[in-house]
Amino acid sequence: MGEKLDRDQALARIRASDWDVRRDAVLALGRWLPAEDAFAALVAALNDADTAVQQDAAEQLVRFGRGAGLEAVLADFGRRSDDPDVDYIAYRLRELQLLEQVPLVKSARALGSGLSADGLAGLEQFEELLDES
Repeated sequence: MGEKLDRDQALARIRASDWDVRRDAVLALGRWLPAEDAFAALVAALNDADTAVQQDAAEQLVRFGRGAGLEAVLADFGRRSDDPDVDYIAYRLRELQLLEQVPLVKSARALGSGLSADGLAGLEQFEELLDES
């Protein structure tokens, strides 16, 4: 990431036309989680036109958004189960789970009844991906 963006700059740049500007904004917004405006912007970025932006938004939400961030990403998986772009996000999270030993599945299971139906479906998809590894 280039220059260090403040929150207002990042929130403004997340709507930029250039994907790399949006990606820098996503990476910057992770610093302000769980602030509501940063959280909402990152959740919206899960549906960005560029898969790199989607992947980075998911990673920021999972790393710094606590349980709500993980649930948002899993719910996105569940809603977009037929969207091939979700695979890119899932593989990024798989790397976090396996390589960096971020306990995503354990954390998601700990949320239990706090997961929405979409979140539960997303968790199931993610667990299937891990089983294929």
